[in-house]
Amino acid sequence: MDNQKLKEYFNFDESDLNVNRNGSLTEKQKTRLTAELKSARAKKTRWAYFMFFLAAIGLVIGVGIWFVPAAGLGLRIGFTIGFGIVWTIIYGVIGMIFLPPAAYTDLELANETGRVNIVKVQSHNSNTHTTDIRYDLYIGNRRFVVDSRIGNVLIQGDVYIVYYLKNSGKIVSAEFVPAGSDLWGAALAARAGAVKSKVAA
Repeated sequence: MDNQKLKEYFNFDESDLNVNRNGSLTEKQKTRLTAELKSARAKKTRWAYFMFFLAAIGLVIGVGIWFVPAAGLGLRIGFTIGFGIVWTIIYGVIGMIFLPPAAYTDLELANETGRVNIVKVQSHNSNTHTTDIRYDLYIGNRRFVVDSRIGNVLIQGDVYIVYYLKNSGKIVSAEFVPAGSDLWGAALAARAGAVKSKVAA
C-alpha cells in the first residue's frame, strides 16, 4: 500500500489528513477546494443552460409548426409530440441533471469506511457509434466517480477510509485500514449487514 500515491492522487498531505480525521478541513484545503468547486459548478451550469436551450428549441418547433400554412394536421401533431413534448422533456430533464444544487460548493466534510470496489462502466451510443467509459469507486455504501488511474492508487478489496465533501462527493483525502484493526472489523461487519439487508429485501 503506497500512501504517497494516495496523497498525490487526492492532493493532500499528512497534516491535511490529521485535520480531516477530526471532521474539518485545513485552510489550504478550503482555499483550493472552493476554487475547484466554483469552477466545476460553473461548467456544470453552462452545460445545464445549453440543455435548456435545446429544450426551448424543441418547444418553439412544436408550437411554430401550427403557424406554417402548408403543414397538414398530421405533421403538426407529429411535430408537437416529437419536438414540443418529447424533445423538450428529454433535454429539460438532462438540463436538470446537470444543474448543480445551491449546496454544491459547501465544504461540509463526511467520511466512509469500507472495501474498495472499482467498477468500469461502458455505455454505447448507437447514433454516434462511440463508447463512453467511466469508473465508479464504491466505498461502503457510497459511490464516487473517478478516473482510470484509480486502479493504481487503491487496491481492489482492501479497506480504506475516504474523507469527502458531502454535497459534491469530492474525495479530499483517504487512508488505508490495516487488516485486523478495529476499523477493519467494523467495515466487514457493516458490509455483512448490508448484504443481509439486500437478501431480506
